[in-house]
Amino acid sequence: MRTNEAPNAPSEADAEQRPLLPVRGSAVHSGLAAMRLWPIERLYYCDDCSEVRCPRCVVEEPAGYHCPNCLFDVPTASVRSEKNRCARNCFQCPLCTHVLSVVEGDGLGRDGESVGFLLSCSVCFWDSRAIDWVFEKATGISAQVERLKASETSSKEYANLLDYWRSVQRAASHRPAARLSAAASSAAFKHRLAGTGLHASAATTVDTVPPYKAACYANDDHARVAQQMALDDARSLPFSADRQNRSGEPQRVRLHMKLSRRCRVCHHILIKPESKAQATRFKIQLMAANFLPSVTVPIALASPRSRVPALDPIPAFPLRVGSTVPCVIRLANPLYTEMDVTVAAASDDDVTVDVLAPQFTLPPFAELWEYDEEEDEDSTAAGRSGDSRRGIVHRHGNRVAIRLDLTPHAQVDCLTIPLHITCSHVDDMPDMDAEDAASSSRRIVTNSFWTYISLGAVQQSSK
Repeated sequence: MRTNEAPNAPSEADAEQRPLLPVRGSAVHSGLAAMRLWPIERLYYCDDCSEVRCPRCVVEEPAGYHCPNCLFDVPTASVRSEKNRCARNCFQCPLCTHVLSVVEGDGLGRDGESVGFLLSCSVCFWDSRAIDWVFEKATGISAQVERLKASETSSKEYANLLDYWRSVQRAASHRPAARLSAAASSAAFKHRLAGTGLHASAATTVDTVPPYKAACYANDDHARVAQQMALDDARSLPFSADRQNRSGEPQRVRLHMKLSRRCRVCHHILIKPESKAQATRFKIQLMAANFLPSVTVPIALASPRSRVPALDPIPAFPLRVGSTVPCVIRLANPLYTEMDVTVAAASDDDVTVDVLAPQFTLPPFAELWEYDEEEDEDSTAAGRSGDSRRGIVHRHGNRVAIRLDLTPHAQVDCLTIPLHITCSHVDDMPDMDAEDAASSSRRIVTNSFWTYISLGAVQQSSK
C-alpha cells in the first residue's frame, strides 16, 4: 500500500480548500509519483497537527554522534575539533578501507630498532611499517599520530603560514582603513609570496604586507603556490592521488550521527532516538502505521481447519478487459479506540471500481486478539449474513475485509487502483486547565489519504 501525502506542508486553511488529488493512470509509476507516494512504513504522524507527514515534510536535526566502530559517544562540542573523526584507535586501511587493529610488533624495524605497536589490517595484511608509523603504546593512537605529523614538512609550513598571517592581521589592526584594505588584497600577497618583480599599484605599497619567509619549502614551491593562486576556477586544479589519501596514510573512521525529526509546520518532535550509540530504542516514535488503518490484499486461501471463511485472492483469476472481477481488501485498526472508515474509489480510464461497503466501523485493537482466540460461532453467525449483504466479507478482531468489484477497460502491465480513505476516531485529550487532573476533553480526529493498490497485469478478453 502506498499513501499519497502532499510534498509541501500547507496550512490548515489551505488543506481545506485544496484537497489531495489522486495520481491517475500510468503516472503512478512515473518519477513524479515517486515524490508524492510513500509506503505507510515511511510516513509519520504529527499528533499535534493531526496530519500525516511524509519524509519531505519533516525537518531533521542531529540527536547524537558516535563512532560506528568502537560505539563511543562523542560530545557535540568535540565533533568540530576532531574534524568529524573518531579520536580513539579507529583507523581505516588505506588499501581496502577495513578497520585496522592495534597489534604488538614482532621483530626489528628498518633501522634495527625493536618495533613497538603497529596498525595492522587483517584483510589485506597491510601494516603501518610501510609508512614508518610505530607507536610507543597501544592506547591514544590518534594523539601519537598527531605528534608524528607535527614533524612533517607540510605541518611545519602550515603552522608558519598561520603565524605569518596573524602577524599581518595584528599589524593591520593598528593602521588606517585604507591601509587595512590594501593589506588584505590578494595582489600584495602574490607580490610577496611569489617573489616576482611585480610593480605595486598606487593603493598597495611595498610595506603593506611584510615579506613571507618559508620555513621548509624551496623557491620552486613558492612558484607552484603562486601558480595555483592565479587559477580562476578551482575545477581546473590538477588532481593527484595523494590529495585523496596523502602518502597512503590510514584515515580515522568517520563519525555517524543519529537523527531526530520534527514536523515542518509546528516543529513538534516526531522521531527522537536514544542518544546512546548502543541503544536501539526511541524515546518518541510517531509513525503513521500506528495511527492510520493498514490496507492489505489477501493472497492465499484460508486453511480448511480455520473457521475463517475463504477469501478470494486476486491472483486466483486473471484480470481481463471488460470482465468484472471481485477483489477483497482488508483494513486493520491500530488504535485502542473504535474507528469509522469511509472508502471511496476514484473514476479512472483504465478501471471502474465499485466499493460494496463504502462505510463501516473498525473495532479497536486489543492485545488479546494477538493470541488468535477463536470467536464464538453462535454470536458471529447472525452478523455475518448482514455483513455479506453490505459488502463486508469477514470480521475478526480489529480487522475487516470488504469487497470491491473491478471492471478493467484497457490492457495495462500493472493495474493500480486509487482509493480515498477517510477515518475518524474519538481522542481523549487531558484537560490541563481543569482543576481535576483526571478530567479530559474529547475531540474527533479525522484523517484522509489516498492509497494505491497494485493488482498485476490486465489481459485482453478471450473470445
